[in-house]
Amino acid sequence: MPIETPWRQKQHYMTKFVHAIRALPTRYLVLFILALFLPAHLINLGVAAFNGDEAIRSLVALEMHLSGNYIATTLHGWPYINKPPLFNWILLVFFKMFGYFGEFPARTATVFFLVVFGVAIYRFTVREFGRSFAFLAALMTVLAGRFLIYDSMLGLIDTTFSVVIYTLFMSIYYFGVRGQWQRLFLVSYALMATGFLLKGLPAIVFQGFSLTAGLVFFGQWRRLFSWQHVLGGLLAVAILGGYLAIYAQYRPMEVFLPNLWNESVRRTGVVFGWWRTVEHVFRFPFDAVYHFLPFSLLILAWFDRHFWQRLRQNRFVFFNFVLLAVNLPIYWSSVQVYARYLLMFIPLFTVLSFHLMEQDRAANTWRYRVFQGLLGVLVVLLPVAFGALPWVPEVNFLAGIGPLALGSAATLAAVATCYFADRRRYLFWVILSLLVARIAFDRIILPTRHHENETSKARQDVRDLVDKYRDRTWYAYGTSYIREPASFYMTQKLGYIVQRTTDASKPNALYLVNPSDEPIAYWLFGSPPVDTLRTDYSGEWLLVYLRP
Repeated sequence: MPIETPWRQKQHYMTKFVHAIRALPTRYLVLFILALFLPAHLINLGVAAFNGDEAIRSLVALEMHLSGNYIATTLHGWPYINKPPLFNWILLVFFKMFGYFGEFPARTATVFFLVVFGVAIYRFTVREFGRSFAFLAALMTVLAGRFLIYDSMLGLIDTTFSVVIYTLFMSIYYFGVRGQWQRLFLVSYALMATGFLLKGLPAIVFQGFSLTAGLVFFGQWRRLFSWQHVLGGLLAVAILGGYLAIYAQYRPMEVFLPNLWNESVRRTGVVFGWWRTVEHVFRFPFDAVYHFLPFSLLILAWFDRHFWQRLRQNRFVFFNFVLLAVNLPIYWSSVQVYARYLLMFIPLFTVLSFHLMEQDRAANTWRYRVFQGLLGVLVVLLPVAFGALPWVPEVNFLAGIGPLALGSAATLAAVATCYFADRRRYLFWVILSLLVARIAFDRIILPTRHHENETSKARQDVRDLVDKYRDRTWYAYGTSYIREPASFYMTQKLGYIVQRTTDASKPNALYLVNPSDEPIAYWLFGSPPVDTLRTDYSGEWLLVYLRP
């Protein structure tokens, strides 16, 4: 009988641990992931102040509420014509559900549609590849880096728009593969109209490219000229025509529609020139991989000389590639493109690349080994990074930062240990690691952002200024530019729309004026400014003038 040395005992316990982790039912891992998902996305969601685009969306909804006009949207009482109003209506629903206008309700709308996005990916993918594949594909999409540490915590339009456009993509496949052409046209055009009411002309472009590519894919291109197509188009015309007919009762269409066109083309080479366009075309793939790490590393599966043949072996996978190929060049060739504009493409990329990587996994290719190895590096670095936070000066203001950071690091280290013990289910452990890291991020990094953020400081300055001059009626003088967060917070606290005016003689008024207009303002108001209003941009402020 062998002697039980400490080394043998250690090996024995390690073997038992590995067997226990591997024997853990996968459904438990799924439940752990689902249990962590909402806390990871809701903790401290409303701590930081709105950024510029968030403030625009919420201010438009707030002015809708204050004016009672839900069609002709405004900013400071002046026409806002850059976007149709559907997302503002959605925000208004969330504001009314929570009972106040603020950061948490607006950002909860994004979290809601992020969940809808994941469910949609799962439902469309499970029919083709089964529950485990679909679950992982959905989570790899909604936990992509851009979502994980940025877009899922902002009250922006792009997640909602991406859900609609992705569903449009999949509706073409879902009905096309079943030969249900009338439903294909009706549903896709209804989704296009919904997308238009969210973001304008890009929805029409997506429909045009995707519908044409889908019908060619199914060998049905002649249906572009069918009565079913006409009927689908008429449905979209009825929806959009109805909205525009109502809108025309408030404002001239010759201003609104050209502005929507300008919003679509102002980010392209038409504006920025060909040299900037060439530079962007070269950088775009690298930027995209960077923004959507870690699962953008699935791109390794594309580095195979048999890529094209493998791609065409599965019809659903090939359809995802076709939709990606016909739509992505719109953004690849547009110079001013933010990563959040690409969110609807992530599930297309993830599904096709994950399918190829699963084949590589079965064959144990170098692509799979590198992919799994890089994810292993990530799960090791996460506990190291959070464990080092107590020695980072910027976070030391947080009470209990030591136990909080070290506790998070210990949890992440435990998940990393499970990752290496259970390599068969490596993606489940990576996803768990990311959710734990996001919870730690929520509790440490988000309060730090709020603590150091110029926007959060400006939010407090606006509120203090309103308290100081609440007895005055506030106005923005002329075209004085007020940063959108300041505009939202003053309107929120005052409870009325801060109108723009060129009338400097209103009694008991407070005027916000650009510093560049100070000489004129001194002449208009007959006295120097009595105060200043800081904005979220360092070095930018507004002058405050009073009229007796």
